[in-house]
Order: sequence, then structure tokens, then C-alpha cells
Amino acid sequence: MEERKIKRIKTYVNGLDERMEGGIPAGYVVLVSGSTGCMKSSFAFNVLYNAAKEKGEKGLYLSLEQSRESLMRHMKKLGMNIDAVKDAVTVMDLGKLRKEIGEEALAMGFKVEDGKKVSWMNALREQIKNYREMLGFEILVIDSLDALCVLSAMDNPRNEMFHFFDGLRSLGLTTLVISEIHGDKKTFGKYGVESFLSDGIIHLAMEREKRTVGRYISVVKMRETKHATDYFPLLVTDKGFEIVAK
Repeated sequence: MEERKIKRIKTYVNGLDERMEGGIPAGYVVLVSGSTGCMKSSFAFNVLYNAAKEKGEKGLYLSLEQSRESLMRHMKKLGMNIDAVKDAVTVMDLGKLRKEIGEEALAMGFKVEDGKKVSWMNALREQIKNYREMLGFEILVIDSLDALCVLSAMDNPRNEMFHFFDGLRSLGLTTLVISEIHGDKKTFGKYGVESFLSDGIIHLAMEREKRTVGRYISVVKMRETKHATDYFPLLVTDKGFEIVAK
């Protein structure tokens, strides 16, 4: 029986895709986890930017923490100018989402439809669905899950997280969900269930090396994929992202 060929989305980290059968399987929901300063946002934008530049694939970046202008300035310093892919990549920040979903709903963690409360997480998922119909994108970045949890007034966080991840997966998008690791925690999400709900986990870490700090990257989990689990030194050069491998 012939093995099913899986379409993959490259991470565009030189040396890493070769060690994970070519990239992330299309349609997966993948956590991009790490502590502050690990370049999670830069890594995720790098995927969108280069997929658009190399293959013309459309992407949407939802920034729930950083303004669009601030994010774009930072990415430009890394050699990723949004003007080069403006027809394929859309960047939307919280200010825009407030207008789309509603100020009151955002403040309360839910919106009201026909007199009934609707989870803001569900409202965001529906809005993503609407955006996809309008823009036709296939790759989505949510930055970040922690910010979304703060915005959402959740009675049962684990249950709502399950439905949110399941809803994202049902859209058929390849989704990168940025998740903060706080302190010395060993879990890749705030509620401890995100690791099980996601199809993959890419972990970015920092380690002090004498007087400098080194960045590392590892594919901790990726379903239907043979991948290396090493922590590779991660470099950002004028040629883009790359790992140092023996």
C-alpha cells in the first residue's frame, strides 16, 4: 500500500526542516513555546514571511500583545519587510480586533448574541473563519495564547481550551500558537493541557553561556513526523534563521 504523502509547511530554519521530513504537516495546530526573549514571534513571522515570498502562500498574523507598527519595525530589522509580501501576509493587532468583535465583549471576555453570552475564544475562532473567507489564507499565527487567556473570561479553562484548539483544527489551517513558558515551569502552556491538544510543539529556549546568552530550538513533538529531538543552537543571520548541527 502506497504511503500517503503529507503536504508540509517549511519553518524556513536552515537545517531544521531537513530534520523533520521537510516541515510542519499542513493543517496542524502547533505550539511555539518559550520564555520571554526566545524569538517566538520572530520564528512564527519567519514562517509566514518566507512561505509568502517563496511560494506565494497567504498568511494571517494576529498580534494580541504588540501593535502592528511595533511588530513590523522589529521584523524589518531582521530583514523581513512586510512591503515585500503585502499582498500575501496580513498583520492584525488587538486594536483592529476590538473593532471587529467589540470593545464591550473584549472587556467582559464574551460577546452577546440574541441575549446569550458567547465565549470570546469562540468569537475569535468565528472571526478567523470570516477572515479566511475574505483573505483566503492558509497559515495562521496567534500571538499569543497567554494574551488570549487574559482577554477571555473562562469558567472552565481546560474545556474551553479543548474546544478552541479543536475549532482551529476544523478550519484546516496550519496554525502556530505562541505560548509563554513562565519561570522554571516544565509545561508548554498555562493550563497544562495545551501539549496534549496540539499536534506539535516547537520549543525555543535560552541558556547562559559565560557572559552571553545562547538561543536553542527543538522539535519536541510533531505527529506523523520523524524528527530530531535535539536542542540545536539557533542563529539569526543576514541570510535568515539557521541551526548549528554537527
